[in-house]
Amino acid sequence: MNINPTLKVSIIIPAFNAASYVKDTVKSVLNQTYKNIEIIIIDDYSTDTTWSILTDLEEKNLALIKVFKNYGKGACAARNYGYELSSGDYIQYLDADDILHPTKIETQIKLFTEFGNAIICSGLWGRFYNLPEDVKWEHQNINKDYDKPIEWLVDSWNGNGMGQTSIWLAHRSLIEKSGKWNEKLSLNQDGEFFSRVLMNADAIKFAKESKVYYRSGNSESISQQNTQTIKKATSLLLSYELYQKNCKKFLNLEMVKKGLAQNYLSFMYQFYPLFPDLQKKAEKNFYNLGYKKMWPVGGESFKKIAKIIGLKNALKLRGLVLKIK
Repeated sequence: MNINPTLKVSIIIPAFNAASYVKDTVKSVLNQTYKNIEIIIIDDYSTDTTWSILTDLEEKNLALIKVFKNYGKGACAARNYGYELSSGDYIQYLDADDILHPTKIETQIKLFTEFGNAIICSGLWGRFYNLPEDVKWEHQNINKDYDKPIEWLVDSWNGNGMGQTSIWLAHRSLIEKSGKWNEKLSLNQDGEFFSRVLMNADAIKFAKESKVYYRSGNSESISQQNTQTIKKATSLLLSYELYQKNCKKFLNLEMVKKGLAQNYLSFMYQFYPLFPDLQKKAEKNFYNLGYKKMWPVGGESFKKIAKIIGLKNALKLRGLVLKIK
């Protein structure tokens, strides 16, 4: 299939204290088989040698790499700033510790050539800790095409898999239509952002040859930091509430309401007995969706207990056990 070589892809990379791995990330972009790219890296006020590494990379690749300091603070602000500076027809968000397979972008560009720019393309991601060669690929139920993107969200909310920031490639018009990354969020920013993008896409096309290597064990990564804080819990609950807002036109569908309700119950399970006010809010949001009774969530053993004595009683029991320990 012939690809229009004039189509440019902007790769936007927020970086904070990424000195140990950002070279590998940028190298994976420079090694892409699709060559019409620009790399925009936003340094989020790093306190290590990230900035000097980035400027050195820029000097050696002036035609491709542009480095800037964040105009705000945080990864979401960095991504928004990077988007404002970009000029590509397609947008690839990439975290500074992840690695793209050499054919990642080319494989997805071929799908746009075949199906048009109203789609969004996803791909395969796998987790590694030390070397990319040791990657464990995530073969999830959501790794497939979707004619209705809302169904991908529902499947993900119900535990059938999760996306990763860098798997997606979208046309600029789709990003523009969906709006900026929410800079108020400190957890699940990518889930909330891409829920909006998916709501504006006509379909999802999955390319199994389009791969992302996801680095785990990085202490600077949001996903690796302690999420049992009031700030992170507030952000997660807000992101779930924004899911509901973002897909309000589908609230007449039972599968959508149940998926949203599942998020609120999962929040209660994750944070109980912490943050009583947030727990009450999550519970209220659940009932406001029209449900009369909570259902079991969590691990299999916990769900068996919750099925017998009810979710709230099971949560209280687990809380007592944890307190004794």
